[in-house]
Amino acid sequence: MLGLRQKLFGAFAGLFLLLVLVATLAVAMIGKVSRSFEQIFHENLATIHACQEMRRSAERMQDATLMPIWREAPVDSAKLEREAAGFEIHLRFQQDNVTVPGEQVLTDSLTAAWSRFRSACLASLGASYPREGRDAYRESLAASFHAVEDLSGRIVDLNAGNILSADGQVRSQAESARRSIAVLLVSGGVLVLALLYLTGRLILNPIRTLLLSAQEIEKGNLDLSLEARSGDELGKLAEAFNAMAARLREFRRSDRAKLILTQRTTQMAINSLPDAVAVLGADGTVELSNNPAQNLFGIKPGTRVDGLGIAWLAGLFAKAQREARPINPQSYESAIQVFRDGEERFFLPHLIPIQEGKQQVFGMTLVLADVTELRRLDETKSDLLSTVSHEFKTRLTSVRMAMHLLLDEKVGDLNARQAELLLAAREDAEQLHKMIEGLLDIGRIRSGRLKMEMRPMDAGEMAMQAMEGVRHAYQDKGLHLERVFPQDLPQIKADPSRVHLILDNLLSNALKYSSAGGNVKVTAEADDAFVTFRVADTGAGIPASELSKVFERFYRGAREHEGGGAGLGLAIAREVVEAHGGRITVESKEGQGTMFAFTLPRADSDAPSA
Repeated sequence: MLGLRQKLFGAFAGLFLLLVLVATLAVAMIGKVSRSFEQIFHENLATIHACQEMRRSAERMQDATLMPIWREAPVDSAKLEREAAGFEIHLRFQQDNVTVPGEQVLTDSLTAAWSRFRSACLASLGASYPREGRDAYRESLAASFHAVEDLSGRIVDLNAGNILSADGQVRSQAESARRSIAVLLVSGGVLVLALLYLTGRLILNPIRTLLLSAQEIEKGNLDLSLEARSGDELGKLAEAFNAMAARLREFRRSDRAKLILTQRTTQMAINSLPDAVAVLGADGTVELSNNPAQNLFGIKPGTRVDGLGIAWLAGLFAKAQREARPINPQSYESAIQVFRDGEERFFLPHLIPIQEGKQQVFGMTLVLADVTELRRLDETKSDLLSTVSHEFKTRLTSVRMAMHLLLDEKVGDLNARQAELLLAAREDAEQLHKMIEGLLDIGRIRSGRLKMEMRPMDAGEMAMQAMEGVRHAYQDKGLHLERVFPQDLPQIKADPSRVHLILDNLLSNALKYSSAGGNVKVTAEADDAFVTFRVADTGAGIPASELSKVFERFYRGAREHEGGGAGLGLAIAREVVEAHGGRITVESKEGQGTMFAFTLPRADSDAPSA
């Protein structure tokens, strides 16, 4: 039994030999014709060139001889001898390059005519002709020149005709070669058709059957069995294909069972979680979700994020895709409120990209953590803190009033020690009063009880007032305070009674944590919706581990030179900025300084938030 290799070799060996034969014959005949024509063309073209050069030399000799005679001037002997030498060089070449029948006779005649013409020209050297003898000399010279010109032209015509005759011979040989090659090509064409028929029947049809079967397997149809009609490689391939299909059917049965078990286990696992969990594809399609996600938010498998009508989820998904990093909430204020069966519940959204290293994002894991109880505890804590602060403020007001009366000696004289103690107590009471006011402000802002009276105000004037309030303290400490604002800075929309707290806190922090000789710069710039303010200092900076906590209530950094305070300034600043629809951020490098930036809406903009 012949194998596939032997069949292919037998099918194409004849075609290969035919191609080799045709190519060899064509190369040989074309080479022969080319060499023959090239030799004839080269020889005749060289003769034509030599004759043309001889005619030009003769013309220049005639001109050099006749013109001085008419002008009664001496002949240019150097030019005459130079042209005569050139003529003889080309004449000797022609005498050695006679190749066409009849060309030798014309060459001999040209040699004799040249001898006469040359003698006539040389005779003019040193001769003096009377006027009546000039015409006779001119006619004698012209006759010998015309003889040279005529004979050289006849040699040119003879060689040109030979080139045309050689072209005809070459055409005849080429036509003969064309007929031979055509016969071989027709024979090769018949052989190729026969080989194509055999190849299609023995090789291509089985391969096509295998291809169609592979496409069916790609579609999931594994119930296929091919008939092995031969014992060659194709037959063995068909048997291997049948074995592969059988193994795939077996794997499909086992893998399908494992997959179903895995899917059920995974679904049961996430259904047991109290939080809403969903797995999203890279295109936003929900691949998997548990019961809380489906029941509370309508996030069901097969739906798309942009088709759920959940604006916050679409925004989080777009942000996670754009930044390729986990998106986590900053506080309980980011919680999503949901009402279910008359019960209010809160969920904090977490979106974690599914990726390998920093490669392309393959999907997202959405976790909506149920923080209902934690939020209630936080609200209870805030309410309790506000109540205690209010009650404490009432009592503290009485204490402050009493100390004020005592220090004014309204109820009796004080000695120096008593006055010193009362002053220290009053300073502590004032600190407590500021802290309580801050706590109450935070509580009122968060609860919405503090109404912001928004109105247009000049951003530069606001900054100038805040800077003037601390300028003397900066000068006493040896700090340079500067403001860099553009001339066309637009007005902002803010509550004048609250917005000054922002710059006051930031400038006070810069003063507290900058050393003498340092620099604090206040800058501002505007975009289409907001004005961005920046306060940058050259102080000690904030450690990277503390940057995420600086806006938390009661947080105080562990820096050695940090002064007093309750840790409420930045928390209040953040609450005020966010209440205005803006955003506050911080950038710092330890030992290199800190920059706080916050945004406030433009008075001519309707932007609701940063």
